[in-house]
Amino acid sequence: MSMWYWYDNDGSLTTSPRHPPLSRPIATAAEWLTPPLVSILHSHFARWTAARLSPGPVIPQRLWIDQDGKVAFRFADAEPASMPEVGAGEALAQWFVLLSKWMEIHVVLARSRTVWPHSLLLGALPFVTPSLLPRQLAQFPPDNWEQVARGLAATVAEDAVALDRQSENGEL
Repeated sequence: MSMWYWYDNDGSLTTSPRHPPLSRPIATAAEWLTPPLVSILHSHFARWTAARLSPGPVIPQRLWIDQDGKVAFRFADAEPASMPEVGAGEALAQWFVLLSKWMEIHVVLARSRTVWPHSLLLGALPFVTPSLLPRQLAQFPPDNWEQVARGLAATVAEDAVALDRQSENGEL
């Protein structure tokens, strides 16, 4: 039996045979995606990485959201597994590609900087390529992986320069 998993407002993992109330598939909730909601979605998605749990493939068919920023994943025949050895980079890359299907990548990445540290953004970069993205995500229009890779590379470079300046000034 399929089960839905999401983190409640108190930060605990919830499981149910039904998606969260008032949630919709992300592909049908594009009008909800505003910059403030993207920030909240990032925070809710980050709960998976903080718990060291993998959401599985981050594809439109498995992901539902609500207007409060709740992120729910459908697991067809298993439960969430531990984060893979490569860390959160793979899931984070998929997350960025998915969100930027409906929101400008500069907004997605600008809002992500308040949630994930430089090291996690850097860890996502190698996974933003069609050969490492789930087929269902890479082939879901529009074809945006390249703009995500360029935007993420620029963000990582800007953050590296800022970290170097802080280090030189003794701020770290």
